[in-house]
Amino acid sequence: MGLLQNIFNRFVDLPQVIKQNDGYVPVPFTTILDASPRFNDYLTDVALMNAVIKSPAVMKVFALQCDLFSLAKVYVYNDKGEEVVNDPAVDRLKKPNKFQSQSQFLWDYMFWNMMGNAYFYHDSSIVNNEQASLFFLDPRKLTFPVELERMQDKLILSSKTTDEIGKMQATYKYDDGTQIKIPLSNISVITDLSNGMGNWWKGRSRLESLYKIISNSESALDSKNINVRYAGKFMVSGQSDPSNISQLPMGEEEKQDIETKMNGRKQVYATKSMIDIRRFVTNMAQLELGKAYLEDYFLIGSMYGIPREVLEAYQSSTYENQEKARGAHVSYCLQPKGDQFMDSISDLYGYKQEDKKLVIGWDHLPFMQVFEKDKAEVERKKIETLTSMLKINIPLDECNAFLDTNFKTAEYVTTNKNNANSGTNQSNQS
Repeated sequence: MGLLQNIFNRFVDLPQVIKQNDGYVPVPFTTILDASPRFNDYLTDVALMNAVIKSPAVMKVFALQCDLFSLAKVYVYNDKGEEVVNDPAVDRLKKPNKFQSQSQFLWDYMFWNMMGNAYFYHDSSIVNNEQASLFFLDPRKLTFPVELERMQDKLILSSKTTDEIGKMQATYKYDDGTQIKIPLSNISVITDLSNGMGNWWKGRSRLESLYKIISNSESALDSKNINVRYAGKFMVSGQSDPSNISQLPMGEEEKQDIETKMNGRKQVYATKSMIDIRRFVTNMAQLELGKAYLEDYFLIGSMYGIPREVLEAYQSSTYENQEKARGAHVSYCLQPKGDQFMDSISDLYGYKQEDKKLVIGWDHLPFMQVFEKDKAEVERKKIETLTSMLKINIPLDECNAFLDTNFKTAEYVTTNKNNANSGTNQSNQS
């Protein structure tokens, strides 16, 4: 019975038709029986998208993460740590295509990455062509070639095989039924979790592990909606003596009379017999449906590494804690994702060979100044510690090793002339 119920549930959850090149066709029955995601399964990405779009809790988490990520700025530094102005990669990201700005483009990256996989399309002539565009592809419209499925978990050990894979073409379907072919060499896959989980071109999504939490959140909202609708309704019944067998039950005429009087404007009504009035929903607060939604929202946010204070569903103790939480969120969650994206663009422009580094950062945002203040305090304490160490004639190289600094010169303050070293004030820390 459990197997039949599982098959039935899968059938109910799936759409009845699937888009193909020539229109819509029925969903194959094998898709319903298959419990694992398929490599070319159009339905899987559709289901994940529906889970995000239809759930307020999930969409709030996604929007919060994407909004903050889109505020980033991109820089290029040379091997000396100097910023490179008018860099072609930075200029390209300012206007990645004809329809999007840099912030919108970064928003798309984070959204698709949170979905599980960000498919980054880049023209093969991106380096030499100023008109070349960058896009993020919709996974629901992307179909990989069948021959690639046989290589999805294989160890690719030769450059010849890599070149052959790059020449394969994926199919991208538009809503009007038309399609284009895109060489795989023009698509970079940036996965949320890892691409080493059995498929190099499609990683797993955290949404898969959130299925029950998302379902609970939706059920809580449905229950609240039902209770709100019934909260204004009343049940009215006549009181009768159970020992009086000669008394007739309430008739249709008496029922209509009671309903009419209940909706009337009089303050006092006369009835043939006593009536009992009760609400359909007596105590909605006891259900704690709103609290259940917030708890699910917090669990979904924590799955994506967002601190409790940043989610703002729960009030933190102080404003400073909120600012520090946002900074920690950037450092431990957004920065690694941004670095991953910058590495992909650096590969396109060959910056690793040219000793250039593409960097993404949020240091310009106000809440990041909290960390600058803490950093300055740490540096001040290092100077005080170094001064104390120099007074007792500890060698400068040992001081640098202990404090993790790189001072070149120092002036010792000592009364022992034999151990004193001449120099200038401490400077040039790198």
